[in-house]
Amino acid sequence: MPGVSTARIGSCEPEAASAVSTHFAFLLLRSSSSLDLCAALDVLNEANQFDQTPRYSWSLFSEDGNAVLTSNGLSMNVDGPMMPVSRRDTVIVLGGKEYVDASTLPVLAWLRSVSRKGSRIGAVGSAVFTLAKAGVLLNEPVAAHWVYRGAIAETCPDLDLEQNIFCIGKKGLTCAGGAATLDMMLQLIAENSGSSIANWVADRLVCGSVRTGQEEQSVAEFLHTGKRNTKLASAIRLMQSNLEEPIPVQEIALSVGISVRQLERLFKALLSTSPKAFYRKLRLEHARRLLHQTALPIIEISIASGFSSQSHFSRLYRRHFGVSPHQDAAISLGNRSRNL
Repeated sequence: MPGVSTARIGSCEPEAASAVSTHFAFLLLRSSSSLDLCAALDVLNEANQFDQTPRYSWSLFSEDGNAVLTSNGLSMNVDGPMMPVSRRDTVIVLGGKEYVDASTLPVLAWLRSVSRKGSRIGAVGSAVFTLAKAGVLLNEPVAAHWVYRGAIAETCPDLDLEQNIFCIGKKGLTCAGGAATLDMMLQLIAENSGSSIANWVADRLVCGSVRTGQEEQSVAEFLHTGKRNTKLASAIRLMQSNLEEPIPVQEIALSVGISVRQLERLFKALLSTSPKAFYRKLRLEHARRLLHQTALPIIEISIASGFSSQSHFSRLYRRHFGVSPHQDAAISLGNRSRNL
């Protein structure tokens, strides 16, 4: 039997799990991420190599059964169109940048039928939006990529959205995507087949440090900031968590335990801006994501981004992005129409 490294995934040895064959059904939405798909399939494939026991099998579906053009331009063949699945199957939906248009009525209906059957259902990346729109996310914590959190929250405001890289519940699983997809699949292997096999797979895929899902997402722009100054990182997290109802700079400084003057010096030294300007930039970028990713009216987007005056919001938006919200919405709609 292959050697096993020191366990990095917590001890997890289910009863006779290695004798149970588990099937995964992957639904590839339009412009799905090939990275997410390959990360998931490679983990399952390597797990089957552990003593040559075929523990896992999988099927690939698309809405119409045709090959899917992934986000990086690769054409991915599938086994067929959306079909009925077994109650014992785990269904995972993979999304891409065209997730709004990809959340079609047939896709939503199929997901609801899968959920009614009792199959475990999950989503990676932007597909979390699709599951939210289908109304199949149960009363469990939901992990969503920070880029799509705004659109998801506006679609389903009652969801318990977490900053975690992935969340695994009893009947559902959600993942931010990217490298976190590999971590989530390794955790599923640990739960189904034991941590020994999961860690062996991690070694085969040269994963030196496996994340458990408790880790929070970090926006790349701020990652180095957190390492250099925890006070500044805490202030940024407060801003990110309070976009709709902005917190005064004085309260932010008090919350992180420094004076307003110290906070201003940190922003100036590390980000070359002021706390107020940085906070405004976060809110404007949040507004732009909502504008591109939802069908919300401009007035609702301005309120959801912490701007009480639509005219003031429009002026700031034009100054920051070079176009008005209405012009940007028209451009986004035109680009989406050309991609259909």
